Amino acid sequence: MNLLPKNEWLDGEDLVGKLMNTFWDDRKMSVDIRDLDDYYEVKADLPGFEKEEISVHYSNDLLSIDAEHTAENEVKDDGRFVRRERSSSAYRRQFVVKNIIEEKISAKFENGVLTLQLPKADDEEKKNKAITID
Repeated sequence: MNLLPKNEWLDGEDLVGKLMNTFWDDRKMSVDIRDLDDYYEVKADLPGFEKEEISVHYSNDLLSIDAEHTAENEVKDDGRFVRRERSSSAYRRQFVVKNIIEEKISAKFENGVLTLQLPKADDEEKKNKAITID
């Protein structure tokens, strides 16, 4: 016999899982990728970061965006700490993006938004190579 009605939203494991998923969703780097005619445009939101705290790498068809920020806030009263707070945040996103001309990738960081342009390789470069059978 069940004395209390079962509330789906109060189910222990499910509730914790939903809370954790919401927590991590709020803490990830938001990225938009657009497929344009000649290139892919990637925009990553990184508010509060400086350009020096961001690194972008492209290797073996893998685009990696890393950002790491550390801040320290101190409030002193007569040389003793009344409060000292430190925070750090780090983000990493990776995407498989094929057929890119690596030498022509460009990046700019403005108003908390990282914008990348990844030029596509020509159609001739994309064609499969025929293999001769001996």
